[in-house]
Amino acid sequence: MNRRTERGGTVTSAGQMIGLVRVGAPLHPIVVHFTIALTSASLAFDAVGFLFGVVSLSAAGWWTLVGSVVMTVLTVATGVKSRLRLPVEEGEARSFLRAHMALGPIFFGLLLGIFTWRAHLWEVGASVTWWYLSAVAGVALVMTAQGYLGGELVYQYGAEVERDYRLLPVCRAESQALSLASPTRLPESERAKRHEGAT
Repeated sequence: MNRRTERGGTVTSAGQMIGLVRVGAPLHPIVVHFTIALTSASLAFDAVGFLFGVVSLSAAGWWTLVGSVVMTVLTVATGVKSRLRLPVEEGEARSFLRAHMALGPIFFGLLLGIFTWRAHLWEVGASVTWWYLSAVAGVALVMTAQGYLGGELVYQYGAEVERDYRLLPVCRAESQALSLASPTRLPESERAKRHEGAT
């Protein structure tokens, strides 16, 4: 499949930026970042709040965990939708997908367990403990493994990016490197070689 190569130059106006937006992008890679950020932030807020006795940071840890649970429901739902429209044959990519899909419910179950524990602490007005922080760190490790597998599916196997994307220009070691700030155009023969190498 031949794809256009990115040659557009720097976006200099809001109109150009709006013209680049395409409706229909897969939602799963978007919402998953909220799960990652909110879960990580909850751990960080609770840890710093616990270590330095800052009540407001502990409160922030609770509310970011609430946000993480809400966003993870959406993350799981969009992940299922992405999987249903992703034809993957048996092989390496399918192995990554299986592991990613197996870790998803495990992570969500652990997150719900942490949420229930944290809700109890919040309700009785108790501070988090080392045990709680260790448990959240464990959940964060599972989330990291899950994110790594998802990243491999996208960046190594092209999951959900097989639509009409433009290839980035390739800079080969034997050719002169182009400066990002430079508006220099390559000769047509070099552009053709790069396009052939990228397809």
